[in-house]
Amino acid sequence: MSETIRWGILGAARIADGAVAPAIRAAGNATLVAVAARSADRAAAFAAKHEIARSYGNYEALLADPGVDAVYIPLPNSEHHPWTLRALEAGKHVLCEKSASLNAREAKDMAAKARETGKLFLEAFASRYHPQYARLAEIVAAGTLGEVRSMRSHFCFNMERPDDIRWDPALGGGALFDIGCYCVNSARLVLGAEPTRAFAVTDMTERGVDLSAAGVLEFDGATLTFDCSFGQYQGQRFSVSGTRGELVLLTPFGPKKTVDTVMIVNDEVTAVPAADQYQLMVEDFSAAVIEGRDPRFTAEDAIRQMHVLDALFDSAKAGRAISVGF
Repeated sequence: MSETIRWGILGAARIADGAVAPAIRAAGNATLVAVAARSADRAAAFAAKHEIARSYGNYEALLADPGVDAVYIPLPNSEHHPWTLRALEAGKHVLCEKSASLNAREAKDMAAKARETGKLFLEAFASRYHPQYARLAEIVAAGTLGEVRSMRSHFCFNMERPDDIRWDPALGGGALFDIGCYCVNSARLVLGAEPTRAFAVTDMTERGVDLSAAGVLEFDGATLTFDCSFGQYQGQRFSVSGTRGELVLLTPFGPKKTVDTVMIVNDEVTAVPAADQYQLMVEDFSAAVIEGRDPRFTAEDAIRQMHVLDALFDSAKAGRAISVGF
């Protein structure tokens, strides 16, 4: 395997344009060689902006390109499952934007196809690659907070674009899939464990997606309380409280790559140096391909994440706490 992984992007989405394409271009072990969009003109414009050699007016053409080793998929949530399967079958490694699928069953399909084809599949939660989470893990492991007992997470913004795909239930829209998933993922990451029960309430739009969601996850000895919304003032926060102290991340999910992040530990403020979490994710994934190993987070993690989201959606529908099945 070459020391540089050749990447293609399926879809000219905002996240690809603003974060992932620049990250691939900046990564030391990756190069961005192709992009595909639903129209040739849109793909060509994206390619020109990011200095990409080849552009395609349909996704199938990019998957047929023998000069592409790995693809990033930023399509609507409903399209993650089918296009991940097609990409894996075409012999490409897949980095798929979160949420990876619409349910755990689909995530299992994707992981199984990756095993069958011998290719890598990773859900793109870039936030967990940011150095602030490594620092958080060190602080927890050192016992500074004592035994972790509770976590609180908040991720909200006002989405004012009425034509945004995240308003469409057929495309896997809604706040829980889009931003609440970060709250869940960070709690699972901190504890290195899975919740046993889930409870959620949702505020549904007329179209049938959750404008807002709030919930509680019960772990062995600890809980996560979270809320997320497309209809509140922009803000994010994640706190971890233990028997001896508390840690707060002020930009846990979307820190700017050029600005230090702020961490508060027992009322003491400290800065974590700026980093591009997307570049770190791309570099780890590319290194895993080159070295023939798993990335830091595996396909199994995506399955477990979706099991938790399934339980939260089921709880909201049932109006009661639900056991999380794995």
